[in-house]
Amino acid sequence: MSINQPMILELDVGNSRIKWRLLAADDLAVVGVGHVSGFDELQRAPELEVVISMARMCSVRGGGINKKLEDWVRVKHEVELVQAAVTQNCGGVTNQYADVSRLGIDRWLAMLAAYRRAGGACMIIDSGTAFTIDVLDAQGLHLGGYIIPGLKLMRSSLESNTAIRLSGNHCVYSQSLGHSTDEAVFNGTVTALLATIKQQRKSLGRAGTVEIYFAGGDAGLMHGLAGLDRSEIVTSLVLDGLDVACPNPDSARGRV
Repeated sequence: MSINQPMILELDVGNSRIKWRLLAADDLAVVGVGHVSGFDELQRAPELEVVISMARMCSVRGGGINKKLEDWVRVKHEVELVQAAVTQNCGGVTNQYADVSRLGIDRWLAMLAAYRRAGGACMIIDSGTAFTIDVLDAQGLHLGGYIIPGLKLMRSSLESNTAIRLSGNHCVYSQSLGHSTDEAVFNGTVTALLATIKQQRKSLGRAGTVEIYFAGGDAGLMHGLAGLDRSEIVTSLVLDGLDVACPNPDSARGRV
């Protein structure tokens, strides 16, 4: 890679950290990925001392950090930072929310990327702080989704609102009945989420081929325990969706 090779900078601004990715502008090959705790650390990242020809971002946070990022990209790289937004239609996907702005941008981008990847019906399972499932039919219609507390949030909620105290020694999940408080909580929470996944997959049984994508911090765990056909772990769905929502006007591949 030449240091003067034009790059596309992608940013995923979450509540606790900022993920970044660099793509080669000519063929969208991934050149580098990483994450930082905040704006100050991002500014100092040596990997971002490159030529940026385009910058695009999704953010679940308010205007303060977003404005800082816009100004930084404009001053440092002399390009405008394009921010993705949820719309009614994009990339063949149709949003059925009455108020499209109420759908999270991270879920929207993941759906756009998943539908492009699948070329048809798909289910996206994101296992993070929140556990979400979204389903698209073969025509790209968003059939709806679920939002449930994730594994860690379930456990912390139990500790915060009951007399349950976990030792932290449990590290192997299964769907077996627990023989200790730790086992009962860890296995119970994962079994509840797996039941939701399997119930939804069963309801799609007559829909023909459905591709299933797992993302989020617990993607590996949930994918392994679910054991579903035509499923894979794709943790880059949100950033991949930026290429659909905010295509590079200079790249034929970026047009949708």
